[in-house]
Amino acid sequence: MQPRLSSSLKWTALPEELVDQLRSVFSTSFKEHLGTSSIAVEGRIYPREILMRVSLIPQQGLKQSGFNISIDYQREKDNVMKLVHLAVDAFGSLFEQFFAAENDQEFPRLWQPVDFEGRQIYILYTTENTQLEAEANRLLGLPETTDLAQGDWDDDITAEQIKASLGIDSEDDDGSS
Repeated sequence: MQPRLSSSLKWTALPEELVDQLRSVFSTSFKEHLGTSSIAVEGRIYPREILMRVSLIPQQGLKQSGFNISIDYQREKDNVMKLVHLAVDAFGSLFEQFFAAENDQEFPRLWQPVDFEGRQIYILYTTENTQLEAEANRLLGLPETTDLAQGDWDDDITAEQIKASLGIDSEDDDGSS
């Protein structure tokens, strides 16, 4: 998952509990359209961007259809959870359009700005198979991406502070799922 902003280098993943909740919401909402496909949800919080991806993973086949949404983020001004909820609403609208479309040709292959509920968001349609890419990287010996990669976070921000801003208590995050 590539960020839209070239300045987005250091990030933290959306908490797994939140990712699981979002996956459940989309799986339930689009159950009649999924058939044997499943839903994948990913998200990263960068210092100036929130990036999320929701994809349909087919049980068979290689093409994975998904949308990336990028939203500009100002830590001092914006509420992360409100932006995540805005992205969820946008994903819902995009997948409704996707399931109604005859093909995927109308969806943007480059970042496209869109006004959504009074806020500018950026949308990108992708057919990248994330599981296949991860396996290829593993076979090539490329390092796995980790939370908090090197980059542009302020030195005084910690992962715990980011989780706290999302309303997730570190004591609740015991690593078990």
